[in-house]
Amino acid sequence: MSVSKKTQALDLKASILNCEFYHGNKTYVESLVYDLEFLKIIVIADSTTKLEITFHQPIGFRCLDEGDLLEFWDNSEITNNWIVEIHNSGWLEQESNRKGFLSRTSELREFLVMGQNDCISVLDTNSPNIKLIENDL
Repeated sequence: MSVSKKTQALDLKASILNCEFYHGNKTYVESLVYDLEFLKIIVIADSTTKLEITFHQPIGFRCLDEGDLLEFWDNSEITNNWIVEIHNSGWLEQESNRKGFLSRTSELREFLVMGQNDCISVLDTNSPNIKLIENDL
């Protein structure tokens, strides 16, 4: 007798964050710096553009290899972009299901910064600031 496991596709909802400097998905995370007040992520886009994404006092963040987020890659809203807000079925939802997660509030939001190798999930109450550091590297 063989037992088959059903895999259920997530009803993952995401929206694109507006960035006037770059639209696409050819990015990699160059660095990440956290100093208890700001989380700064440097992203290189198309090997020509350097962007700085800054979160002010994030509740939390994690860095995972893109291979550990396979359930996200069925959603074209995510795969066609480099920075999105995750509205459900993401890390925030996982944390919110834990009894010990005291930071859950209706204002808390989840953002995903994607690179070709590393992906940074960030929990924050505000949208990040995105600025162009350098063009035509």
